[in-house]
Amino acid sequence: MRLVANYERNMKGHDDMNIAGATDCGYIRSTNQDCYVIQRIEDAVLAVVCDGIGGARAGDVASSISCKLMDEAFVKKIRFLNNDDVRAWLNLAIAEVNQHIVSLSRHVEDYQGMGTTMVAVVFSKDGMIAANVGDSRIYGVNQQLVQLSDDHSLVNELVKLGKVKKEEASKHPNRNMLTNAIGIGMQIDIDIFDVDNDFDMILLCSDGVHGYIEESDILNTVHSNREVQEKVNVLIGLANNAGGYDNSTVILVDLRGDEHE
Repeated sequence: MRLVANYERNMKGHDDMNIAGATDCGYIRSTNQDCYVIQRIEDAVLAVVCDGIGGARAGDVASSISCKLMDEAFVKKIRFLNNDDVRAWLNLAIAEVNQHIVSLSRHVEDYQGMGTTMVAVVFSKDGMIAANVGDSRIYGVNQQLVQLSDDHSLVNELVKLGKVKKEEASKHPNRNMLTNAIGIGMQIDIDIFDVDNDFDMILLCSDGVHGYIEESDILNTVHSNREVQEKVNVLIGLANNAGGYDNSTVILVDLRGDEHE
């Protein structure tokens, strides 16, 4: 089974929020194993980026199904009572996605070994709650680009231990080795955290973006006078200009409203 790669409800109009997303295969990969969701319910917006793993072993299926399940679960939720409700929903929804992907991987031969990263943010009337599994990233943007999610990767663990310098991490030969992902086992670690309301923008992206574009170039792009969708497209273009070695996916959320378009 092959599902449509993206479940997008591109939109303006959750209060003053503008949001846009895009994904691209790049120049080297034969398939796009990235996927993203932008969805809205009565009082909240969901943004999700997934990056499939497993190569030919259906990484695209893992990311696509994960996005589909998150999309469906969000629509069924209808509304959130408070931030605790958002946190509980994210934890349960991602855990159920993981169980589904693990089950498929174990019972369908063509899907053995598949998995996916996931970053997700729920924007509601009470604030922003985020979740992370793997090494796709969530950034907050004001005058700086602030990484909010913690990479679940071997290299990041080595950086924390002081065995690899942070500036060397992006060039490390084991930079793509994950320590946590959806689909690798019935039990996973899900980072769920609050996002500071002081940020002007929130950026979600796969490692095909943050692994190949300098943070200064990302910051300059999102601070430009372009519309939100154009900023997203420029970031995808920068990833391809860097060689297009990986699939690239971006969701950009401008929290400031139309006057900044």
